[in-house]
Amino acid sequence: MWLPQLDPAQAVYLSIADEIARAIRQGQLRPGERLPTHRLLADLLGVNVSTVTRAYREAARRRLVDGETGRGTFVLARSAEAALFAFDSRPAADLIDLSTNTPPREARDSELVTAIAALSSGEAATLLHYHTPGDWLVHRSAAANWLGQRGISVEPSAIVVCAGAQHAMDTALSLFEGHEGIAAEALSYPGLKAIARHRRLTLEPLAMDAEGVTPAAFEAACRHASGRAVVLSPTLQNPTTASMSLARRERIVAIARRHDAIIVEEDVYGLLPTDAPPPLAVLAPERVCYVTGLSKTVAPGLRIGYLMLPSRLRERLAEAEHRTSWYVSPLAATIAARWLSDGTAQKRLARQRRELAARHEIVRERLAGLDWHGGPYCPHVWLNLQRRRADELAERARARGVAIVPRSVFAIARMAGPEAVRISIGAAANRKQLALGLAILTSMLAD
Repeated sequence: MWLPQLDPAQAVYLSIADEIARAIRQGQLRPGERLPTHRLLADLLGVNVSTVTRAYREAARRRLVDGETGRGTFVLARSAEAALFAFDSRPAADLIDLSTNTPPREARDSELVTAIAALSSGEAATLLHYHTPGDWLVHRSAAANWLGQRGISVEPSAIVVCAGAQHAMDTALSLFEGHEGIAAEALSYPGLKAIARHRRLTLEPLAMDAEGVTPAAFEAACRHASGRAVVLSPTLQNPTTASMSLARRERIVAIARRHDAIIVEEDVYGLLPTDAPPPLAVLAPERVCYVTGLSKTVAPGLRIGYLMLPSRLRERLAEAEHRTSWYVSPLAATIAARWLSDGTAQKRLARQRRELAARHEIVRERLAGLDWHGGPYCPHVWLNLQRRRADELAERARARGVAIVPRSVFAIARMAGPEAVRISIGAAANRKQLALGLAILTSMLAD
């Protein structure tokens, strides 16, 4: 029977609710599973029944559980992170979305219209059939040149084309099924948590500072299990915006080599900064699985991602290719390869940098005096809160028509530190909407 481990520094009902959330994230509580009755859990914990009732109500408010009279309290099928993308009956015009980490949307996309119009009738017809090996080679060659902007030198044949970076990460982590656990940043993006749950992998949190995972935390995790795997996002980490310096990256790589650890590097934001240090895949190509894509830099709707495996895992490349290429749309792959080759992708990246820089000017003005973090090209900012619970602020903000994401959605396990929320500045429909959403949030924080 599942039992929560109570935090003595926290109100009991909140501690129980937080433990329910943690158990769901780590797969200890599965969708549809029934929780202990109010009275039984109260007896086992030595608390009042009313305390458990209040805890279950709090968990229900977070959409973690639901109670059925006469049957009990059950874990919902939808996780907290999945709720980020759930259908909302509220009209889109009534909600300022600062929750989805997406690039700024362009009002019109003439480049897509041009790309589709440029397809000849014969060429267009082939896009309703399977891509040939030659088609994939053309795409991989274009992708290899694109990755060269990050200093990565790779043979096209070593790149696996995937249906987005999330698919690439899922493919990478499939190589580690059966491991005791995968180490990751204590605050990690929701997609990683969803993959780990699906793959039945336990994520083990690594302590972080202003540059991301600390060398001490990584060293300790590697000592715990030799040959372990770790997922890291060294550039514009989601959600904290932390970026590792070159010195920090070199220390992380040295530790990985000392303990023979494999690093899965998520670098979807790597091309947004103009001065980002080289990826870990450049510093240690023999032990880094590199994951990136076009969704955060070129166009989210293309759903194109890339996976590069180190030589020690290269023998599994053919298997990975066979399991992934079938998911990629030939139409999307053709447009992506063309844009990577003719300079369109680079133009779109430059436009996105300019728009994000302009939006950061709005952030600096609206959040002046608050404790927030985020570089000029980062599509999100991390706002630390003073004397407020992030979950409560997110709920109140949504009631006021602004969607943000609290720290609990990203936390792998219970952790100390300031409450915080992620504000995705690229998701707002335009700069005016961003300014209005931030004004609403600051007025709430001033109350």
